[in-house]
Amino acid sequence: MALIPLPVFDAPPADGAGFTAETMIPDLLKKRPEARAVLDRYGLRGCGGPDGPYETLGYYARAHGVDWDQLSRELAEALGGKVVMGASRDETTLMADTIYRRFFMAGIAIVLTAGASWGAWLLWRIGLGHSFKAASIQTINAHGVAQISGWMGLFIMGFACQAFPRIWHTSLAAPRLAGTVFLAMVVGVLTQAAGMIMPQGSSVGLSLAMLGAGLQVIAVTIFAGQIVATYRGSHARFEPYVAFIMAGLGWFLASVVMSGWHTWTTMTAADEATQVWYISTYQFPLRDLQIHGLALFMILGVSSRFVPALFGTAKIEDRRAWTAFGILLAAVLLEVGIFIAYRWTENHVLAAFLMVPWILLAVGSAMIVLPWKPWRPFPETERVTKFVRTAYGWLAISLTMLLLLPVYSVILKAVHDVPFSHAYYGAIRHAITVGFVSQMIMGFAAKVVPTLNGVDPRRLTKLWGPYVLINLGCAWRVSTQTLTDWFPWAFTLVGVSGMLEVTALAWWGGGLVWLMARGLAADDLAGPAPESIRGEHHPADVLDWFPETAAVFSRFGLDGLQNPILRRTLGRRTTLAQAARMKGIELDALTGALNAARR
Repeated sequence: MALIPLPVFDAPPADGAGFTAETMIPDLLKKRPEARAVLDRYGLRGCGGPDGPYETLGYYARAHGVDWDQLSRELAEALGGKVVMGASRDETTLMADTIYRRFFMAGIAIVLTAGASWGAWLLWRIGLGHSFKAASIQTINAHGVAQISGWMGLFIMGFACQAFPRIWHTSLAAPRLAGTVFLAMVVGVLTQAAGMIMPQGSSVGLSLAMLGAGLQVIAVTIFAGQIVATYRGSHARFEPYVAFIMAGLGWFLASVVMSGWHTWTTMTAADEATQVWYISTYQFPLRDLQIHGLALFMILGVSSRFVPALFGTAKIEDRRAWTAFGILLAAVLLEVGIFIAYRWTENHVLAAFLMVPWILLAVGSAMIVLPWKPWRPFPETERVTKFVRTAYGWLAISLTMLLLLPVYSVILKAVHDVPFSHAYYGAIRHAITVGFVSQMIMGFAAKVVPTLNGVDPRRLTKLWGPYVLINLGCAWRVSTQTLTDWFPWAFTLVGVSGMLEVTALAWWGGGLVWLMARGLAADDLAGPAPESIRGEHHPADVLDWFPETAAVFSRFGLDGLQNPILRRTLGRRTTLAQAARMKGIELDALTGALNAARR
């Protein structure tokens, strides 16, 4: 990711305590590292590396939900007392602070291979074949697994493990389990997708698909339990945004269970007619659980908490938010239930009642989003706000198209004698999955990754390239796909949209990977030097703080630290006390010699 010139920043004048709400966190921590203990209490911890994120104390308080008077009072007390010794880094703490990188990087890798790239290739096949049947249903569904569980699911998991404990002022419950969740989810997604594209009736393909689906159920179950346990271990108030998040976790689990079951029924169907019945009955409800359930609830929940805090918009009143939550919960349940009942009974009167949940979806979403007035610039604008604001626009487009579906179907039936348009319905889904969900992922990830990796966002490019391409690609796809109902030549244009979207995601994803790689390198840097070296410190950190202690380590038989590989591994995972026990050294003698060697 290219850098742009950074304007000179003059630190604001400090009051008697040595800081104000406008003081930059790195400026404070470089001068007074003892302030970190207070900020860590409210979720700073590994965020931004040793110097912390490039944001003001006031912004930090707002984003982390801390009363400024309380935070400033605690900081003043810490700065006025005895200097706090440098804290040693625990391996589990380090994992909890950095686990999001695995999820984000894997999500980017999947979307650029089995996700959006594969989808673009399938779209070209459809365009060249002038038919949406040019790609098999199992191939399309395998692409769907990669997009929803691999792209969207992994980013939700990574963001949740990183952000939720911080805004609840607690630590991630059982952080080591996050590694298990990550492995099970990635292997599950790839295995299920691989099994689904094997020939119909293949026992190997069925076994792989079911193994992959099972691993995803295990991963989501553990993940959901982890987040619930994290919340229960905190003292956070049960606010509406928490209810949205918890419901999103429930939809997540329900959707992976149904995805596995749906894969089983379609892969084991006795004949094509049976397979078509299962697909036409359960595929739409599955997508409703995944998109209107998991994605919409998670994004609106996260938005309710973070959009006012990060961008200075109006805070949603609790009563309004609770009402919207109830409306949207009823909408998803009714949407799924009515459609399945309609398919079971073939009663078209029931199908007409789908307008009820669709209206509820629009009303509930509007109740959350409209107070922020996304059609206007947010009070605090930065490079990512254009993604967030435009994403809400695509949500409105998708829901409007959904409400117009009966009208569109009547017109299409009258003109072309086609009772239902898969092209138009697919365009509705694309507007919400790419325009809303993917663009929201792009915006929030581009916000949090620089912050978590200690990069000043003012030095980064504005991301206009990915922004223009993702919106151009989405608009192209929605319009040309709809036009295929009326003009066969439109099929030849559909494939262009996929290329535009993949280019946007590759451009954006490459920048994110570059930032996270910088963060990985920064992880090897020690924090602020302590007043004295103690047994809980790591040898590699001691060498970073005080290079002159290398001779002492060699004298005590710890000269293996001169090896760069050992220094980066054992040197950062083993404390001085553990090293002393392994070597049969008196800890006091070792720390005494190390302290004596400091300059």
